[in-house]
Amino acid sequence: MSELIRGALVPLFDRMSSADEGLKADQMLTPDQLESSIARDLSRLLNTRSRLLCAEFLTQTGTTIDYGMPDMSALSSKSQSDLGLLQSVVGHAIGCFEPRLKQVEVKAFASSQFAGGVVLLISGVVSIGLMLRQLNFELQLDQRKTARMGAA
Repeated sequence: MSELIRGALVPLFDRMSSADEGLKADQMLTPDQLESSIARDLSRLLNTRSRLLCAEFLTQTGTTIDYGMPDMSALSSKSQSDLGLLQSVVGHAIGCFEPRLKQVEVKAFASSQFAGGVVLLISGVVSIGLMLRQLNFELQLDQRKTARMGAA
């Protein structure tokens, strides 16, 4: 008889980077472990630079060689058009490189903590067996430091 899956398989990057945690290929991640795995992958994605410019990146389908984000350092947190471009690029990157997260919405706004910094709110759903779980992440982008991810 079939059994309802109550987790998700451990992704390759998690198995490779978690040797000391003892994660195995046939082990199932709990919903909380899956959320942590997606948060780690989003952090890796948003902290890796692609060779493409923003306009090129938005037209690509996401090959391994183009993994990461275009250089966005010239964008201003005070410009609504720049924040809109940032939202589009981040949403496209997640769509290309984080297939577990569906119905992704990205909102960007100027940070109240860091001058010139940006806060990204990323939300989406992940499928765990027959259940959909809503995930929300908050990311503080600061040009002086790397991106920091936290659960929203």
